[in-house]
Amino acid sequence: MWSDIAYLAAGLILLLLGGNYLTEGAVAVARRFNVSSLMIGLTVVALGSAMPDIAVCVESALEHKTAIAVGNIIGANIFDLLLVIGLMAVVRPWKVGPMMTGQDLPMLVLSAVCLWIVGDTRIFDGTPENVINRSAGLMLLVIFAVYMRLTVQSAKTMLSTGTHSGGVAESHQAKGEKKGVGKAQIVSWLMIVGGLAALVVGGDWVVDGASGIALKAGMSQGMVALTVVAIGNSLPDVTTSLTATLKGQPDLAFGNIIGACIIDALLAIGVSSAITPLSAGTVGFVDFMTFVGSALLVLVFPLLSRTRTMKHWQGVVLILLYIAYMIFTIIRG
Repeated sequence: MWSDIAYLAAGLILLLLGGNYLTEGAVAVARRFNVSSLMIGLTVVALGSAMPDIAVCVESALEHKTAIAVGNIIGANIFDLLLVIGLMAVVRPWKVGPMMTGQDLPMLVLSAVCLWIVGDTRIFDGTPENVINRSAGLMLLVIFAVYMRLTVQSAKTMLSTGTHSGGVAESHQAKGEKKGVGKAQIVSWLMIVGGLAALVVGGDWVVDGASGIALKAGMSQGMVALTVVAIGNSLPDVTTSLTATLKGQPDLAFGNIIGACIIDALLAIGVSSAITPLSAGTVGFVDFMTFVGSALLVLVFPLLSRTRTMKHWQGVVLILLYIAYMIFTIIRG
């Protein structure tokens, strides 16, 4: 038990340090290459934050513990969309840009609906248990490839037109400063790589420690996946997003969450189910629909305001919904 607690504490420290360094490095790179903070959040930071989820999914598939893979992704995405975005809105309301409302948030809803359709086979196919097969996984991977293509194309369009969603302008340096800028960029990339490494290792340690504590306390595998493992793997999203929000980079934070959720639903599940069909175990209709409903709320809430702002009260609603879902999950067992 004490070794599990030590792993948990050390993992939390690594997550905090990794989130801070990753945010600092990503913002510096965005300024240098004239790329918006939102785009950095949707790609580099989101992939880094999703790495613990991807690793857990693939490892679970290889070890044929597939219920952990599905429960981890569903639980982590619900955690991100309800609790993390809710906390961000409570800490500091922010405006949601047109690219996010027009492309990324609809893609989030689409990915949630697709995962529900391919995962809740009891309802859609009449199977005795929910199973995500290989063909469904390959379909998710195709959708992910299309999304990444759209994201890269949007980045190119921003650069060519000089427009940015929540933009970060390029720092114009004098010719005599190029050498210094080059060194600064090396440091920035080292911060990104080091931050990502700390997030991955820290997330792994948190999951190992928390899972050990939970299992010794008599929790079921499905419940551990939806709660302890999912929350542990989502801690990088919490630290990265709240740190970025407090540092005045809400687009980086929001882009990180939305990008990570899309990557989890399409890439992580797609790769894992392509390796072996994923049995969802106790993950069922309520869990899939909570994910879909969370995505819809995150899409609709900014549209309720003329300024497309995620407000304090909306953050409170999201947090309360997460608490209600967790109570239901614990009671269900």
